[in-house]
Amino acid sequence: MKKNKELTAAECSKIEILLREDYTITDISRLLEVHKSVISREVKNRSTTNGYFAWIAQINYEEHKAKRKRDSILGYSKYRNFVIDRLIAGWSPEQISGWLKKEKSVLQISYEAIYQFIYESKYGKENKLYQYLRRGKRRRTKKNGRLTKKSKIPNRVSIHERPIEVETRKEFGHWEGDSVIYANKKAINTLVERKTGLIVLKKLKQKTARLTSKAMIKNLKKYLGSKTLTLDNGPEFTEHERVAKETNIVVYFADPYSSWQRGSNENGNMLLRGYLPKKANIDKLTKGELQDIEDELNNRPRKRLGYQTPIETYQLENQNTLFYVAIAS
Repeated sequence: MKKNKELTAAECSKIEILLREDYTITDISRLLEVHKSVISREVKNRSTTNGYFAWIAQINYEEHKAKRKRDSILGYSKYRNFVIDRLIAGWSPEQISGWLKKEKSVLQISYEAIYQFIYESKYGKENKLYQYLRRGKRRRTKKNGRLTKKSKIPNRVSIHERPIEVETRKEFGHWEGDSVIYANKKAINTLVERKTGLIVLKKLKQKTARLTSKAMIKNLKKYLGSKTLTLDNGPEFTEHERVAKETNIVVYFADPYSSWQRGSNENGNMLLRGYLPKKANIDKLTKGELQDIEDELNNRPRKRLGYQTPIETYQLENQNTLFYVAIAS
């Protein structure tokens, strides 16, 4: 096992899940086949006061990665001096970056990295490099801020508005949803309840918004204690308002490309792939066969649950609160 391995976002998500299930650093190292020093360093350096969260760790990693890349390039005096000489000559960061690209220079750096070097690096601040910019502003401002792609999902509510108690897993009724895609535009809609780990599966003839919303409504209505549902940004979830209205729950959306924010669901999808790999043809998969997979997954003991199974934990919730209402399939 390598001691200098960089962890992927998926591995960070698994670390968060396993830590919540009380796995030790050694256990996680063995399961992920990553040296325990890498796991230990990751958890120590990127944990918050409330614990380790993969999405926060990923943001921290990306920020440090960008800084390392910028610093490593402009750390060479000849490259740094080249950029500074052009700034003094009146070139803008955009012109410097564009010229280097046109000339196919060994030095390739984005204008954003140059701005960050000027305003954020120790060297840039100490030498007041901002004075060589045309506007000479001491602090950087952006006219319209950083642009992002507009979401195709109308009236989506961000995960950052989700109640903090959802993170604690102390309360039943907070679900995460996704679609596992297969050949011929087939899909399996997956729902995972955060406290119990209960998994609910539904095969879709096609991954459409209408069929997806219909499946989620039918399954969520079985669990009257349901309070929230967190989804990714797939177009099949554009009918989320219909789901919210018919189930009386609040729907939230994770940030784009942030699967670790739905760690329970991602883990459930990974378990499903153990039965139905990505290249599997599910055209002939019957409702009974999918139910067998769901039953097996819900009857696996979980360390996080004190080695109870999701179905046992759910049944305890059911006995205490009468959440479940049987609906004929």
